[in-house]
Amino acid sequence: MLKIFTLFALLTSTLISINGQHTKVAILSGKIVNTEETSIKLSHIELSFEKKINVDSEGNFRDTIKFLENASYYFSLGKTTTQVFIKDGDNLTISADAQDFHKTIKYSGIGSGVNNFNLEYAKLRLKLVGDAKEYFLVPLKDFNEKNIKNKAAYLALLNESQLTEKEKALFTKIIENDYLLIHNNYDKFNHYHLKEHPVLPADYYDPILAMYLDDQELFLYDKNYRILVIEKYRQTLRAAMKADTTLNNIEFVKESTKDMKSIYNRESIISMLFNNVNNKNANYQSDYEKIMDLLQSKELKDRLNARLQTALNTTSGTKSIGFNYERMDGSKVALSDLKGKYVYIDIWATWCGPCIKQMPALKEIIKAYEGDDIAFVVISVDDKKDQAKWKKMVPVYNVGGTHLISDNALNSEFMKAYSVGLIPRSILLDREGKVINNNAPKPSDENLKTVLNQLINSAKTIKGE
Repeated sequence: MLKIFTLFALLTSTLISINGQHTKVAILSGKIVNTEETSIKLSHIELSFEKKINVDSEGNFRDTIKFLENASYYFSLGKTTTQVFIKDGDNLTISADAQDFHKTIKYSGIGSGVNNFNLEYAKLRLKLVGDAKEYFLVPLKDFNEKNIKNKAAYLALLNESQLTEKEKALFTKIIENDYLLIHNNYDKFNHYHLKEHPVLPADYYDPILAMYLDDQELFLYDKNYRILVIEKYRQTLRAAMKADTTLNNIEFVKESTKDMKSIYNRESIISMLFNNVNNKNANYQSDYEKIMDLLQSKELKDRLNARLQTALNTTSGTKSIGFNYERMDGSKVALSDLKGKYVYIDIWATWCGPCIKQMPALKEIIKAYEGDDIAFVVISVDDKKDQAKWKKMVPVYNVGGTHLISDNALNSEFMKAYSVGLIPRSILLDREGKVINNNAPKPSDENLKTVLNQLINSAKTIKGE
């Protein structure tokens, strides 16, 4: 009887919840050869899900995953990331060579069918789309023909597959969303490269505007659908506010999401309102209260609270939160050590291409203000394991200033206080360590010299120079 009870308890324990909700269970195992990574990260940002899976010295891993929703998760080995479809009851084995991860990855076991099809779909898509610049920078008629032809090829591949009818139905929608997102991006890509907008028919965006926004399964499985949900929100908001100039975005979202059944889809749209909670918006505190009333999940409430705290922390004139970071030689520099000087902080990482493009301009700025009361602090948000790469790269660009590395990448207290997510990012503080601009002009921005000159001239006037 005891054994029966124990077995029953073990079986039912897999249904006990995270935060009171029933969980699903899958087994994930496999081997990654030629890797020095000691763990894999499994994540899904919309589900606020993240799990670390240990990898042994030979590249083997195995873990039982407990999760709330069947979905497409991100499977990350270092900076290499791929999609993995996981559902309740899967026993999925993954193998790959880290030196050529995307070409060597293979799936076997329960749940492998949909993942292996996804690999075939990705390979065909890469072949048909080819160079993105060549794909988009063609006349609209040619672009539309290619996009329609490619969608038909993907659907043909799907029809020939051995997937279940349910899986085929899901992938049919995924393929349609791929088509729609490419359709949607034609103008953006042309404008980026040609610096002009193509002439589009008046009804060009109608397929996006006609999308159904409350498909929870698709939302959890398809990143493109999540992007399109937000794109439809932006377009419909723009049209609604143009038609009614008294309408604000909070009222629009409240009305347009009130009947949505999926909390994930609904709160994804509501989260777009978080941009209201910044200190450039005079009403950010009252907007915070209104947005908070629309939310249900603790995760998004916590994120909104963090936005409010950032707005409060980084308002001009507020004393900045400090840091105490390592130099190249291992010694430390604290923000308080720089008191008496204006402080221009440039935040970057060795893996950030746009950051590296700023380096020549940063070098020029630092040289131009040599001898002035401005401390230039260049902070890397690389992980500790990439510290050697950071030390090697800094002398290559030789920009000058004080080079430091964050004590916990983007998760350090200073970075979180300023909500640093996208880099490069620049911050400007006064001589007392108070915030002047929490999102200052970047080194390549001509406005930066104007701002710095005003500070220097103001300081000289105060000193009577």
